[in-house]
Amino acid sequence: MKNKTKIFAVGNAHLDPVWQWRWQEGSAEAKATVRSALDRMNEFPDFKFVCSSASVYRWIEEFDDEMFEEIKQRVAEGRFIVVNGWHVQPDCNLPSGEGFARQSLYAQRYFKEKLGVTAKVGYNVDSFGHNANLPQILKKSGMDSYIFMRPSPTEKAMDSDVFNWVSPDGSSVLTYRILDPYCARFNTLEELDNRINYLNEASKTDLDELPLFYGVGNHGGGPTIRHIELIEAYKKAHPEVEVTFSNLSDFFDSIRESGAPIPEHHDDLQHHAAGCYATVSAVKNGIRRSEHELTAAESYTVLAGKLCQKKYPTEKFADAWRNVSFLHFHDSMDGCSIKEVYEDAQYMYGMAREVAAVAENNALQTLSWAVDTSADREKGLPVFVFNPHSFEVDEFINVNKKAIGVKDADGNDVPSQLVHSTTLECYWRDDIAFRAKVPALGWAVYYLQGADENRPEDYVSPESPVKAIAFEGHRTSNNRAATVLENDIWHIEFELYTGYIVSMIDKRTGKEVITGRAAVPTVIDEYYHDAWSHAKNFFTDTMARFSDAEVTVLESGPVRATVKVVSRYNGSTLTQYFSLLEGKEELFVRARLDWHEKHKMLKLAWPMAVENPRAYYEIPFSVIERPADGEEEPGLGWTAVRGDNGGFAICNSDTYSSSVCDGTIYHTVVRSPIYGDHGGPRTAESDFTDQGEREFRYVLMPVGDSFAPVIKAAKLLNKPTTNIIENWHPGKLSDKVFSGLSVDCDHVVVSALKRAEDGQGLVIRLYETDGVEADVTVSGAVLPTALKTKITPYSFMTFYLDDASGEWKEVLLTEYDIENG
Repeated sequence: MKNKTKIFAVGNAHLDPVWQWRWQEGSAEAKATVRSALDRMNEFPDFKFVCSSASVYRWIEEFDDEMFEEIKQRVAEGRFIVVNGWHVQPDCNLPSGEGFARQSLYAQRYFKEKLGVTAKVGYNVDSFGHNANLPQILKKSGMDSYIFMRPSPTEKAMDSDVFNWVSPDGSSVLTYRILDPYCARFNTLEELDNRINYLNEASKTDLDELPLFYGVGNHGGGPTIRHIELIEAYKKAHPEVEVTFSNLSDFFDSIRESGAPIPEHHDDLQHHAAGCYATVSAVKNGIRRSEHELTAAESYTVLAGKLCQKKYPTEKFADAWRNVSFLHFHDSMDGCSIKEVYEDAQYMYGMAREVAAVAENNALQTLSWAVDTSADREKGLPVFVFNPHSFEVDEFINVNKKAIGVKDADGNDVPSQLVHSTTLECYWRDDIAFRAKVPALGWAVYYLQGADENRPEDYVSPESPVKAIAFEGHRTSNNRAATVLENDIWHIEFELYTGYIVSMIDKRTGKEVITGRAAVPTVIDEYYHDAWSHAKNFFTDTMARFSDAEVTVLESGPVRATVKVVSRYNGSTLTQYFSLLEGKEELFVRARLDWHEKHKMLKLAWPMAVENPRAYYEIPFSVIERPADGEEEPGLGWTAVRGDNGGFAICNSDTYSSSVCDGTIYHTVVRSPIYGDHGGPRTAESDFTDQGEREFRYVLMPVGDSFAPVIKAAKLLNKPTTNIIENWHPGKLSDKVFSGLSVDCDHVVVSALKRAEDGQGLVIRLYETDGVEADVTVSGAVLPTALKTKITPYSFMTFYLDDASGEWKEVLLTEYDIENG
C-alpha cells in the first residue's frame, strides 16, 4: 500500500478505572492524567486530547471544580475531545441491550448538559470483542464512527482496517481498527519514523489518511512533552506529509470527503480473550440481576404511577444504572481484574439491586393495596402475582405459606401441590405451589383455600401426566435401569450412578431428541490458560466428568415433577434439580455447584439430534448465527442449535459463555484461573476465581422458526413474576386480572418502559426478534395513546410520548431527537 500523506496524531491516555488496581486508584490517576493533558494544552497551542468515558469526567467534576471549568473551556475550543458517549469503555459483548442503552443515555446526556456536546465517535480500544449489533447501538446513540483495536490482525484477518461496519438491521458506522497499540510511545525521532513506517506497511487501504495514536496508557498518563515535540519535529522533517493534531472526527470526515470506496463488514468482531466470558461468575450474576431487576422496577413504577399516581424515582434509577454501567467496564465484567475489584463490585451491584427491589416493592405494594378485596373473604386469602414483561406468562409459583388448595379469580380450582419450604426447619411446613397465568405488565389474583391449614389425610391430588418414578429394581421398556421424569410431552430417563440423561423422547412423535448422554458435567483442563485465555479459543481438553451420582425423586406432580441429581468430581459437588410441568415443552433446571477446582472449566454437554446444525446466540437487541465448530462464544440469555428438523435452545440465568460443536451445546458454567493472571508467576499464595458455592438456573427448550419464544423464556427465567400475599381490604381498583400493556406482534418485544429523563414524557423501547418487518401496535392502560409503527428486521426503536401533546415521536437512546441529538 502507498504511504499516507495525511497523518492524524491522536493524543490519548488509555485509562483503566480498575484492573490491577481498585477504582479509588483509578480515579486518582484520572485526575492526574487530565491535569497533565490540560497542562500540555497550555504549552502547545495546537495540541488536542481525546478523552472517553463519562465516569472520568464525573470524577473530575467531583474532585476539582476549577479543573472541570478548564475542561469546559477546552471542549468549547475543540481541543479537549469527548469520545465514546458511554460511562466507561465496556465489554462490548456481555452487557444487555438495555445495558448498552443506559451507557448511552446517562453518558451522552451528561456530556450535553455539562459540556454542551455529545460524542460522535465510538471508542473502545481495549475491549476484547464487539457484538454485531454495535453499529445500530452506536448510530442510535448519536455516534457515526467507531475505533477499536481488539481483535488484532493476528487474531482476525480482515481485508481492510477501514470499513463500514453494518449491523443486522442495516445500520452502519465508519470503523477503523488500530494497527498498533493505542498507548504506544516513542522517545526519538527515529523511533517515531519507524512507527509511522510500520503503520504505513501494515495498512491495508489505499486511503491517504493514517491515524497515529500516542500517549502513555493503561494506568493513565497521556501524551508527554517529548511526544508532542517529536511530532512537531516530524512535521518539519516531512513537509510532504500533512500532520495534524486530531480530534478523530476529522480523520473520519476526511475519509468520507475523499469519496474513496469503503468495504463493508457484516458480522461481529471476535475473538480476543474467549475465556473471560466465564470468569468470576459473581460479578456477571450481579450485573445480570441488576439489569433485569432495574428494568422490571421501572415498568412496575410506571404502572403504579398511571393507576395510583406513584412518584417515579428518576435520580435513584439513574444512580443505580451508573453503578451497573461502571461494572460493565471490560476488565471488570470480564473477570480479568484483581480480587479486590470484585469485592468493591459487590456493593456496587448490591446498591443497584437494592434500588430496584425497593422501587418494585413500593410499586407493587401500592397496587395490591389499591385493589378492593374487601368482599373476597369467602374466596380465600388473596395472592397477587405480578408480571413485569410485555407478554403473558405462565409460571410455576411458590407462595411462602401452606394451604389446602388454590382458586383463580373466577372461582375455578387451580391444581396445586406442596413443595419444600426454605423455612421448613423453622416453621415445620411445606409451601403451596401452583401454575399462574398473568397478563402482560399486570397482575392476576389467586386465592388460597384453607391458608395455614394442613391438607386432610384423605386429600386426593388430581390426575396428572406429570410424574417422576424412582428406580426400585424395575427397568424401563428398553431394559435400562433408570429413574424416569415425564409429562405429556417428554419421557426422560436418568442413568443411575452417573446421573446423566440417557434418553429424552418426544412423546408426540416418539423420536429420541438426544444422540448420546446429556446434561453431562464435563471438566476441561486449563492449566496453560491465563485469566483471559489469550490465543486459546477452543476449550476441548476434557480431563474428567462428574459422576458417582445420587439420583432421587423429589416431586411427582400433580403440577411439577422433579428429579434431583447429585454428582461429584474430586472435592467438587454439583446438585441439579430437573423439573417438568404439564403441557410445557421446557425442561427446567435449578443447580447448585460447590466448586474447588483450579485451572479448570466446567461445561454441561447436551448432544441434540439436529440435522445440519447451525449455532445461534443472543446478542444485544438481536440474534447472530456463528459456526457450529466448537469455538467458545459470548452470548446473552440463550444459545441455540437449529437445523433442518428443528432445534433446541438453552436459556441461562447468569452465564455468558458457551460453544456449539455440530449438534452439541456445551453450556459453560464456570472456569477458575488465578485472579488477574497475565502470565506472571504462580505461587502458593495465588487466589483462584470462583471457588466455593454458587447457584444458577437454565432451561432446555425446543426452538422453531421464531426465536421470540426463546427470548421471552430467557427474560422470564431472569426476571420471574413476583407474588404478594394480601389480606381483605377496600380499594379504588376492582380488577382481579389486569393487563397494562399489549403488543399485537409476537416477534416484537418491549425492552424498556420508563419515565423520560426530562420528566416530561414516557419512553418505550421495542425490538424485532426474527428478521421480519412488522406493523406493530402497542397499547394498554399505561399508554394514554396507542403507539403504531412499522419496525424493520432486527431493529430496535425508542419512542417518546410527550405528556402535554399526547404525541409519539421516535428518539435516540439518549432520548434526544434524532435530527439534532
